[in-house]
Amino acid sequence: MLKKNIYLIGARGCGKSTVGKLLAQELGWTFVDADQALEASVGRNIADIFAIDGEPAFRVMENATLQKIAANSKQVVATGGGVILGKKNRKIMGMNGVVVFLQADENILANRIWEDRLAGKNRPPLTQQTEEDPQVNILSEVKAILEIRTTIYKQSSEICCNVDSQTPAELAKKIAVDIKALNTLEF
Repeated sequence: MLKKNIYLIGARGCGKSTVGKLLAQELGWTFVDADQALEASVGRNIADIFAIDGEPAFRVMENATLQKIAANSKQVVATGGGVILGKKNRKIMGMNGVVVFLQADENILANRIWEDRLAGKNRPPLTQQTEEDPQVNILSEVKAILEIRTTIYKQSSEICCNVDSQTPAELAKKIAVDIKALNTLEF
């Protein structure tokens, strides 16, 4: 059976949404941001869900959202950074689509997350670590998250792309070529 969606996975700040929009445009498909879909379905932002309901409740909502998304086809889906923590999520993505891991250097990720924070983007902390200097804290959080998740990202993906030395447009074109070469998607 041919797969019908593309799922972009990777740590926060790796470019899933930016590359995803360009890849969807390249393929003539629909772009879906899974975090935005979750927020729309529950009427609250992710930071509030984490603060009020906690991460376990968020992960249940995330799985329900992913199931709804998977019911459709010809979508490029930018997932949340922790989506791969759920075994059910990994199964949904793997059975339903081609999973692409966008891998980025920890310093690049930390800088992008810091810039998002300065721009006022309200996101939950990556870990429970605290440091005097918030920028140092972000780097230590990124390192801790990558230590836990990188192996799972790699095991869960069919394609792995290093994002450090390519523009989002170059990545989108490369991913489109790599996916077509797999010959496992409905086009």
